Amino acid sequence: MKKHILIIYTKSTSEIFNRQSALGSYIFCLAGILYDNGYDITINDLPFDKQLKQENKALATSKTSGSFLKKLIPYFIKEAIRDLQLFNWMDLFFKKVDRGREFDKVLEFYTYGSDVGYRLSRKHNKPLVLIYDNPVLEEHAFFHQGQLFFRSKVEKRERSSILHSESLVIYSNPVKDYLETKYHTKLNAFIHQNVDFTRFDFISEKTYEDTINIGFLGSFLKWHRVDILLHVFVRLKKEGHSIRLFLIGNGMEYESILHIVETLNLHEDIVMPGFTDGIELLKYKQNLHIGVMPGSNWYGAPNKIFEYGAAHLAVIAPDTPTISDLFKDNEELLLFKQDNEEDMYLKLKNYLINRDLLSSCAIKLQNKIRANYSENATFAFYKNLLEN
Repeated sequence: MKKHILIIYTKSTSEIFNRQSALGSYIFCLAGILYDNGYDITINDLPFDKQLKQENKALATSKTSGSFLKKLIPYFIKEAIRDLQLFNWMDLFFKKVDRGREFDKVLEFYTYGSDVGYRLSRKHNKPLVLIYDNPVLEEHAFFHQGQLFFRSKVEKRERSSILHSESLVIYSNPVKDYLETKYHTKLNAFIHQNVDFTRFDFISEKTYEDTINIGFLGSFLKWHRVDILLHVFVRLKKEGHSIRLFLIGNGMEYESILHIVETLNLHEDIVMPGFTDGIELLKYKQNLHIGVMPGSNWYGAPNKIFEYGAAHLAVIAPDTPTISDLFKDNEELLLFKQDNEEDMYLKLKNYLINRDLLSSCAIKLQNKIRANYSENATFAFYKNLLEN
């Protein structure tokens, strides 16, 4: 008899259809792997075996209008209102999902303020597998700076979810250490990457001629530091290196980066196509030689490094705890000091003047991706968690 796995993602069911959402698309990818291997899968309230469409959305959180009066409300009160709306939304979400359908395990991708997986697990006496994608309170505080009025309530929900879980999936040892220190306990934690294999394009080889193409693929977020990469590129270009820069993606910093690019006299050398996917993105990958992850935070999951590696790109990335935990410097890639423009410049220049190093890092990184990160490996990992 098929085991029924209930996957919970409280942000929005529709996000799993959004290719611009790294986590959303991974959830859809993982659900497909499990479904293809014989599991009965429901994502929130939607059975996976039905034709899911993007208009099938979970309940949306209510939003206040951008009125003049709203602008007069102190910031911490706005944050309090948002959290109150969130708690109400979680109650509605729980009721929407808890429709009486039988399930064998709950698999929740944990999000800020959620207690849905915990409540379902307790109510139906079923095991909870919690996938902890990042320190959610820390990330929320970054985007919503100021006093978090209900911090203690949010922390209590996270604590309950983590300590109640049968097993915890984390993507790096530094995040595991962070949680065990925070909760003063040894967790039943397993290290596994949230890698969407549908984003992998394995390219067998690259030619390194006169011009080296440097690329950034992803979201233009503050901590991704695309601005530093742009500064370094301009400096190397002025030194006479034959290089082009491809900034592919979008996000909150896209317009500010585009504004800087428009002020430079480098229109033929800097390409900003916005978000691309599928065949269009593959064409860019086929012509890129170096993939740059210009910035991250200490816990950031380096999903782009996996995508770069599959595409046979040599990679430079910041030496954050998570990245240093997963990849070997000067062997599989080159690491630079986080937020250090000078060190990024030196490492990128090293690739430009040492084509043998560029080629060997690209080969070794791709070999690691092929050997360790695959659909088969992901299914074997989750089968072990779901069957035991």
